[in-house]
This record gives sequence, structure tokens and C-alpha cells, in this order.
Amino acid sequence: MVQRDWRRCGKCKTLFFDGDPSGRKGACPADGHDHTASGFMFVLSHDVPESARAQGAWRFCVKCFAMFFDGFPEKGVCNADLRSHAAAGFVFVLPHGVSGSPTEQPNWRFCKNCFVMFFDGSQNKGSCANTGGHEAQGFNFVLPHIDPDAQIIDHG
Repeated sequence: MVQRDWRRCGKCKTLFFDGDPSGRKGACPADGHDHTASGFMFVLSHDVPESARAQGAWRFCVKCFAMFFDGFPEKGVCNADLRSHAAAGFVFVLPHGVSGSPTEQPNWRFCKNCFVMFFDGSQNKGSCANTGGHEAQGFNFVLPHIDPDAQIIDHG
């Protein structure tokens, strides 16, 4: 199973869900307003087994709309209220340590301060809800994507 509509916020560099039917975008730590979609549309696997090359326990935060790691007792710092992230929906399993194809983007990392997935492929590391900027730790994730303007035909 996969879910589309995951995007990078152009302001805070966080991976966030951009598919809410009401148009909500979640709280961005860069300026306190909505996240701003930028770049590719990521299509992410959920509710499938973990493997040596894919880590589970990644979740959607219902308050800030960010992808965060839910595998620790502590849940990181959510920008919406500066408390813990609140998991909802699917359990995502994200690939790491694999060589990227033209439809995969590397350099996505876990922020050790706020627990979100952020883009670590540029000098600007983005804004963290817990500290000034994101700090990478752990795996180098490689996320599958499509052109955000592409149409997907669902045969299921």
C-alpha cells in the first residue's frame, strides 16, 4: 500500500502531508504559518513489513502534519504546540541506504531534536521546532517520488 501527497516544506525542509481535503497544511516551525509545498510529490509505503533496508514506525502527526519517528517512548517536539507529536493514520516504512534511481530522492534524515523527517541535501537544514535548525542522525533515507503535476491512475 502507498500514500501520495507527501511534500517537502520549502521553508522548514520537513516532510509533510499535503493531501488534506480541507486544504490544511500543518504548522511550519519556520514562521508559525502553514507549510509550503516544494519539489517532488513523494509516494510512501505503509503497513508493510520492515526490512534491513526499510525502517517502520514513521507516522503522520495530526497536529503539525509532519512525518515523524514514532519508535521511541518520547515523540519529539511538535511545532503546533511545542509538546509531543500525535500519531495518526498509517504506519509508514521508509527505504534507506539504497542507491537512488531517477524517481528516488536521497538525503532525507531523522532530526534528533524534533524527530521529524527533513531534507538534508542542501546547506540550509531548515527550521526545527525544538532548536534553531534540524540535526541529522541515523539512516540516509531515499524516498520515491513522482512529478507533482503527474496524474496517477488507480486500478485498485
